[in-house]
Amino acid sequence: MKTNDYMEFCIKFYESLYRRRKSDLLVIQILSNLYASSGDKRCSLKMDRRYVHLDPMNPIAYYNLACDLSMSGKTKEAIEALDTAFSLGYNDLQWLYDDVDLDPIRHHSKFKHLIESRFPDLSLR
Repeated sequence: MKTNDYMEFCIKFYESLYRRRKSDLLVIQILSNLYASSGDKRCSLKMDRRYVHLDPMNPIAYYNLACDLSMSGKTKEAIEALDTAFSLGYNDLQWLYDDVDLDPIRHHSKFKHLIESRFPDLSLR
């Protein structure tokens, strides 16, 4: 089975699970990751919005939402989601620095201000 065929198979499989289990956080998370890996930003964003709706205290859910929003050109919303992730305890700064999904907003003044205000002892690279 080719990589694209396998990806398509996995997406169809998890979509069928999702239709039956719309509140299953693991299914939502996997489906979001599959969509993101396949380049389907719109569907990945939809799944991460659903995840945040179902688990509003999960900092990683908000971080992933921020990444989707960043990749979709929604700078203000991405920074707000990232701020919420920090408020809920997200603190993996190494990943924050290395994550290419945040590249579209990384040099935005509001992004820099958010990082500086949340982590005053750090400097942005």
